[in-house]
Amino acid sequence: MSILISNQQNPTWWQNAVGYQIYPKSFFDSNHDGIGDIQGIISKMPYIKSLGVNFVWLSPFFASPNIDNGYDVSDYQAIDPQYGTLDDIFEMIDQFHQNNIRVVFDLVINHTSDQHHWFKEAKKSVDNPYHDFYIWRKPVNGSVPNNWVSLFGGSAWEYNPATKDYYYHLFAKQQPDLNWENPKVHQAVAKIIDWWAERGVDGFRLDAISHLKKDQRFKDVTNQEDAMNNVSGIDQLLANLSTDFKRNHLMTVGEAGGVPVEQAKRWVDSKKGYFDMIFQFDHVSFWEKFTVGKVDVAKLRVALTRWQNGLDNNGWNALFLENHDLPRAVSYFGNDQKFRSQSATALAMMYFLMKGTPFIYQGQELGMTNVDFNDINQFRDLDSQRFYREELAKGASPEETLVKLRAKSRDNARTPMQWNDQPNGGFSDHQPWISSNPNARYINVANEVEQTDSVLNFYRQLIHLRLKDPILLNGQYQLIETHDHQSFVYQREENHVGYLVITNLSDQPATVTISDRYQNLQLVLTNTTEKQQSSTMALKPWAAYLYKYERN
Repeated sequence: MSILISNQQNPTWWQNAVGYQIYPKSFFDSNHDGIGDIQGIISKMPYIKSLGVNFVWLSPFFASPNIDNGYDVSDYQAIDPQYGTLDDIFEMIDQFHQNNIRVVFDLVINHTSDQHHWFKEAKKSVDNPYHDFYIWRKPVNGSVPNNWVSLFGGSAWEYNPATKDYYYHLFAKQQPDLNWENPKVHQAVAKIIDWWAERGVDGFRLDAISHLKKDQRFKDVTNQEDAMNNVSGIDQLLANLSTDFKRNHLMTVGEAGGVPVEQAKRWVDSKKGYFDMIFQFDHVSFWEKFTVGKVDVAKLRVALTRWQNGLDNNGWNALFLENHDLPRAVSYFGNDQKFRSQSATALAMMYFLMKGTPFIYQGQELGMTNVDFNDINQFRDLDSQRFYREELAKGASPEETLVKLRAKSRDNARTPMQWNDQPNGGFSDHQPWISSNPNARYINVANEVEQTDSVLNFYRQLIHLRLKDPILLNGQYQLIETHDHQSFVYQREENHVGYLVITNLSDQPATVTISDRYQNLQLVLTNTTEKQQSSTMALKPWAAYLYKYERN
């Protein structure tokens, strides 16, 4: 029996909460086959509870051919056998609830697998009742209907000989997009939402939700986003869908890359919004996929502050630096060599104490890094493999292409969780589905639990702080402009009492001047032993300080 206050009684529980994302395939293998599983998650419940988080978000574990690691669902009410059984899922939900941790699932409803029974029926004939569950167009001049392309490369159209027409797929050809213009699609999805809500699920992260609406003119486009991202008319689809979540008192966070903050206000409006939060990607999208470059801290400040100010008193931010689709934050934003621990903790303080709900991706709390694969056969991500083939076809060398993949491949986030210094980082006693990072020998839970100044224990302190002090829940965010490309300084304040967050996000020393309007500065948390005595602070590389203050 759950000991949680129900979602209906506490409808905004997610605001004063910290989320932890689990990628089941890489978390912990309990049955010795090299693949993480649900019983593995259950066995690590004490660790998850020890972090102090309030909810978990699990990437998909539904039945799937796993063309795109479970983001191609063939049955929303069945579990992929490699992860366990439905009974395992129900046990897991119950165990989390017993530990006062809510459970959020990943709901992929922009598309299904081509092995889903809806699509198997849909491709049989144009008269099949399920045909209109998907998006079909007749050939144009004997070829594809238009110039729309897949996010995974090539045309977004695939020919189906039985019906003599093409179906649309924004992602892989094995991931046909659902036709949300058809009300029966919504009805079918609503039943799935209700079914899981009845079984104790507390919320959903909504994959690729900004893509549900397609431009119904189906004309060639010069900008591919115009065809399939945040297309005019999507609001009505999302408003209809939101009734299913609200009816069930479910928390929702939508993946909504490319939706500008001005429009996002509608999406997360506290009274009429479609979702409780959205994931926006302005701060992690300074370069296109697979480009290599250094993050500009000035741009980072602008991007995050735009969302902090844009949703203030209107909606709620979802705060994150990592997920299953992104490189490791300490490798992307930080310095994973000379300053790994310092940069991991400075980045943590920078994002974690903004206004919103912080999300941590498994291993982020250890400062896990990108992995240095040196052979394309070590990569498992279909998009990375596709990129490698295309680059070599253009004349690029394997070496330069692997450099790009090591920087940005989604597989960087998918290597096994690092539990101890045993083979495979203690994830499995069997060869894992993807190779472990060799640095698991020293970057692992067992090591970091024992070290008082570890990245793990720094995260634990941040989680405790964030949940304990109402200022960090409700306090106004204000950027302190430093006019440099190194530091990120801001305050969170309520009734003249607040917190000052001071971080140097660079490999070089930095100087920050603190205004004398901050009185009674008390150091609460830092990742360095350097004491600061004056209003002009000399910050070592990747130094982070959190002060509490009173202001006149």
